[in-house]
Amino acid sequence: MDVKTEILKMVQKRESDIPTLPVIIDRIISVASDKKTTTEELADIISCDQGMSNKLLRLANSIYYAQKTPVATIKRSITVIGFDEIIGIALGMGILSAVTDKSGLSLDMKALWIHGIGVATVSKELAKRTNPAIASKIFIPALLHDMGKVIFTIYFKKEYMKVRQFAMENKKPLYFAENAIFKLDHSILSALLMKRWNFPQSIMVPCRFHHNPESSPVKFRHQALIINLANYLTQKAGIGHSGNPVPVTIKNAPKKIGVNESVLRLVIDQLKRKENDIKQFFKITTE
Repeated sequence: MDVKTEILKMVQKRESDIPTLPVIIDRIISVASDKKTTTEELADIISCDQGMSNKLLRLANSIYYAQKTPVATIKRSITVIGFDEIIGIALGMGILSAVTDKSGLSLDMKALWIHGIGVATVSKELAKRTNPAIASKIFIPALLHDMGKVIFTIYFKKEYMKVRQFAMENKKPLYFAENAIFKLDHSILSALLMKRWNFPQSIMVPCRFHHNPESSPVKFRHQALIINLANYLTQKAGIGHSGNPVPVTIKNAPKKIGVNESVLRLVIDQLKRKENDIKQFFKITTE
């Protein structure tokens, strides 16, 4: 059985090694799909999980969000962090907790998560400048865009080491090496996982097309374009590590999004200055 067939079988089969997400994460995914959900309803769901509640309160009080007065309630933490950001962080924590305690991996999970936080930070900034209507929605897919790499590196350790070696030796992007060896890349695997876990289209589609955003359905194309560029800028800034030896973005990405070179330099400078804040964000959400 080739690797692609094995991966597809594992993702699509109900009784497989891929973990099911905690019950609270299923409820949060339902919340993410329902536009009528209120801050109070989300706060009630999160408050059922003491560990998650404590982390989100600590995060709302961290340097990353720079609040002048202490944040004492989950409801206020949602206001400070942002409704969709809270959902994204909770999903990320749930996914990470489901695949912890793994050793001998070819990818550094800490560096990958920090990279994801960096991409989410840049994506939100680019969205604010180019399409404010999607600024609140882009944090989640940007944070989780590399989720397929987690499955590759945990469940196909030896095979993925060969993929990374191929990418480094040939100076090719990681998704190119994945396609060359697996006939499947991490963006497709991310979408398959999200489909299995009943993620909404607004999260799944931008992740699926973040390496080929111009093939994305029009409704989510701008999000996919932004994540593609943010991914590149985060790698150039050296925030975390995606495992990719060659940072790449599509041709004329800034122009297609609607930003110029001076904005890109500003965004990279802002990201570099925020590196310690991002590392604290990582520490709070994963320890």
